[in-house]
Amino acid sequence: MMVNKQSTLGDQAYTALREKVAALESGTYLSTRQFAKEIGISYTPVREAFLRLKREGMLRQIENVGYFVASMDISDMIQAFQVRECIEPYVLQKVFNRIEDIHIGRMREYVKLQQEYLEKRDIVQYMKTDIKLHGVFIDLFSNQHLKSTYYMVREMYMFCSNKVAKNLVPYAFDEHTQLINAIENREEALSIELLKGHIEEAKQRMMEGYTNVGK
Repeated sequence: MMVNKQSTLGDQAYTALREKVAALESGTYLSTRQFAKEIGISYTPVREAFLRLKREGMLRQIENVGYFVASMDISDMIQAFQVRECIEPYVLQKVFNRIEDIHIGRMREYVKLQQEYLEKRDIVQYMKTDIKLHGVFIDLFSNQHLKSTYYMVREMYMFCSNKVAKNLVPYAFDEHTQLINAIENREEALSIELLKGHIEEAKQRMMEGYTNVGK
């Protein structure tokens, strides 16, 4: 069976571009050809990666000018959190009995990593680790379309984190720890309620950070 090299390069370009966009401020200009040179991948798969991120709302294109990191307003953030509110509790309930000690241990390690990144004020890595932490049980679910939607939405609002999440506070660590403890104790109803509460608190913190930008 032949490997589709073009598709593989396209996926590599997409992943690299997505990570770069996540670390940039909104409005930052990006050159397709310069990025292709930067990552050592030919122009065509890189162009497809730019178009893909444009479709996902992470880039905007101005004709005859180029691509820019898209801005995200507060309504976009609220909608992103609404997706989380719908998906995460549903998935946790569906996979609860499949969560094992190895998964719980992994989540605890991610909490430790988040603490380290917060101390360093590395907001991008902090947010990436948050996605991985929640992804431990998301990945146990068998619906690929749902998982794809979830990760796309999480990554869409991650790229604004450098400005929005400057005033992150460590409350999320306690919320994560309480959630993990409830899962470890096999308290399903409590786990789901804690997860719902955590998402709501995260939304409020993100919205507060958004309104404080520039102050």
